[in-house]
Amino acid sequence: MKRRVLSLLLFIAVISAWSNPIESNLISRFWFEPENILQIELSRYVGLFQAAEIIYLDAEDSLTIQVNPNATSVQQINILQSINTPESGFFTIRILRQFEETVHWGAGLENDLSSLNGTECAVQILYNDLDGYGVYGWAKDISPAVCGPDYCSARFIYRVECTDLSGFPLAGVSVYNSQSLGGTLINPAITNSAGIATGELYPMKTRIWVINPITNETVFNTQFFAEPGAVMPFSVQLPVSVEDNILSATAGKLNLYPSVINSGFNKSIRISYGTKLEGKAELVLYDLKGRYVAETIYNQDEVEWQLPKLSSGIYFVRLSHQGKALGTAKLIILK
Repeated sequence: MKRRVLSLLLFIAVISAWSNPIESNLISRFWFEPENILQIELSRYVGLFQAAEIIYLDAEDSLTIQVNPNATSVQQINILQSINTPESGFFTIRILRQFEETVHWGAGLENDLSSLNGTECAVQILYNDLDGYGVYGWAKDISPAVCGPDYCSARFIYRVECTDLSGFPLAGVSVYNSQSLGGTLINPAITNSAGIATGELYPMKTRIWVINPITNETVFNTQFFAEPGAVMPFSVQLPVSVEDNILSATAGKLNLYPSVINSGFNKSIRISYGTKLEGKAELVLYDLKGRYVAETIYNQDEVEWQLPKLSSGIYFVRLSHQGKALGTAKLIILK
């Protein structure tokens, strides 16, 4: 009778683990040792089954492997590989002929992760998807010595630069990302006054996309495998003119006087905005190619800006407030 009750409680625990909003997994990590030996770390959930053996499957082998049925933490197994390599492959872990998990790795985006280089280790990490449920995704770390169950120490950096049709930086543009099974950053990165948005993410299958804030159309969308420690730069040109106000938060007009001045030292302009702003705002000066020239703080109804020495040509002054571009005015410098 006690054995039947224990079996029933175990069954309930296993089913609960698989139906819980926090997803369960069978494989925690894997990496390759010298002589093409595949080292697999089974997750702590395997112990819930109290099974004395698991089945390992790949394109050539089917192996029954003894494990500790009473384990409460991760267990490691190692298998000499005849077909899988660090560059590509797949394997499946099956338990009780009912539950299994498969992982694929290689160059194509149809895989769970990219090829393993050198001492790299594949590790499953837990994060939230769009619905708030915990899901696992495959990431890569530089070595099994610096990662662990549900933990990856490595990161990569993405850098997205958004400009208009004239190459002028666009502030206030939202840059979205999702990773692996679709866990999306709820608060997207916002481009700053230089038109740049950056973020730090796990090195795993990643999607980056940008939406035109005026039309709500996707203007950039890319998916890739990120490597540990990598810096991934992207340039996005939006179909927006220099004079367009991106994500205008208030109805105001940026006024600049004089708007035409001679080149030389000690030249100043007065700048005002038609709507009162709370807190400090930022004025940035760009040249015609969208290159940063200078900046100052706008914190009152009108400011007088002492300009640096400027060559003759066309410039633009942009007012930004709390990450949003409010207006742009043209400045002409004569010889």
